[in-house]
Amino acid sequence: MPTSQNENRTDGSVRLFFILSGEHLSLPTAEILAILDSEHISTDRVESSYRLLKLDSSSQALQFVSNRSLMYDKCGYLLGECEADDTEIHKLIRNLQLDDYVAGASCYAVRSERLGGVKKEIKRTHLERSIGSLLKEKAPDLRVKLKEPDLTFLCVIYEDSFLFGLTQHAKPSGPISRRRPRKRPVFHPSTMPPKIARCMVNLSRARPGKFFADPFCGVGGIVIEATLIGCQVVAVDASTRMLRGMRRNVAHFSLQASGLVNGDARYLPFHALDSIATDPPYGRDSSTRGVNVNDLIRQFLQGAFSSMNRGGHLCISAPSEVQLADYARDAGFQVKERHLARIHRSLTRQFIVAENR
Repeated sequence: MPTSQNENRTDGSVRLFFILSGEHLSLPTAEILAILDSEHISTDRVESSYRLLKLDSSSQALQFVSNRSLMYDKCGYLLGECEADDTEIHKLIRNLQLDDYVAGASCYAVRSERLGGVKKEIKRTHLERSIGSLLKEKAPDLRVKLKEPDLTFLCVIYEDSFLFGLTQHAKPSGPISRRRPRKRPVFHPSTMPPKIARCMVNLSRARPGKFFADPFCGVGGIVIEATLIGCQVVAVDASTRMLRGMRRNVAHFSLQASGLVNGDARYLPFHALDSIATDPPYGRDSSTRGVNVNDLIRQFLQGAFSSMNRGGHLCISAPSEVQLADYARDAGFQVKERHLARIHRSLTRQFIVAENR
C-alpha cells in the first residue's frame, strides 16, 4: 500500500533518504549516523539496506551529511513509498501532497535509480516520463527543465519497493578524485584513500573547531580530511620524513595542521583531545621501529585513553587478527562499533569506534 512519509508530523522531524556510495556494507550508514550523533541531532526509525538509508530526523541532517560525508551519493526528503508496481506507483504520486515542496519553484526534473539488478521490467525512462506527466497534472505551473531544475524528484527502485523523494544534495566527485593518494606530492602505499580516511574522521565524532589528533599520521591522508572539515588537527608521527611528507601534502591543498609532533604515539603529550582517528603501521610497507604490532597498538590505546576528554571518541584500524576491541576495553574505552573490510586476499582490515567513558 502506498505510504506518504512527511505528513502530519508533530515532532518536527521529517523522513529522509540517503543513497549510499556502496564501497562497504556498513561503513556508509555508520558514518552518517556518527555525523548526526556528533551534532546531537536525534534519529528515529532507522532502516538500512543495500545502498539505501532511511531515517526520521531534522531537515538539518541533510546539510550536515552533505558537508561532511563522502560515502553518500544523494540525499533528500522521502515523500512516499510503495510496492514497485506501475499501478501502485501511480496511485502513490496522485495521492501525494506536494504544495509545501513546490512553493516558489518554477521548473523540475524527474530522475531514477535502480539499486541492484531488481525489477528490470520497470523501465527507468518510461517511469521518469510517466511520473513527470503526473507531476505536471498536480502542479501545472511547473515546467520540465532537465538541466539545473529548481526541483529534482528521484524515483528509486530497490528490492521489491519504490521510493519517491526530493533530492536536496548530491556529492560532487571532482574534489575527491583530486585528493587520491597518487595525486599528492608525497605518496606512500599505506595511505588511506580519501573516502575511508574521511569516514574514520567522522566515525570519531570529529567536529569543526574541536581538537582532533592522528597519532600515526604518516603522509597525512587522515589529517587532510580532518582539516578539510574544520577540525583543530594535531599530527603525530615518529618519523620526521613522514612528517615532512604530511606537511607537503597538506600544503598542496592549501591547508595547515594546527600542530605537528615528532614523537611516539604511545606517549601522547595531550590531555584534552575530543577525537582521534588513526591507522597504526602494519604490513610490509610500514615500519613499527622494531616494536611488535600488538604491543604498539595496546600501549597506544592505554595512552590515548588518558589523552582524551570524557565522551571523546576514537576510531582506529588494524588487521582483523589484532585483538583491537579487547585492547581498547582493557585501556578503559567502551567499544561501540566494529566494521570489517576485505582489502585483498591476505588482509582484512577492521575498524573499531570506542568512547572514553
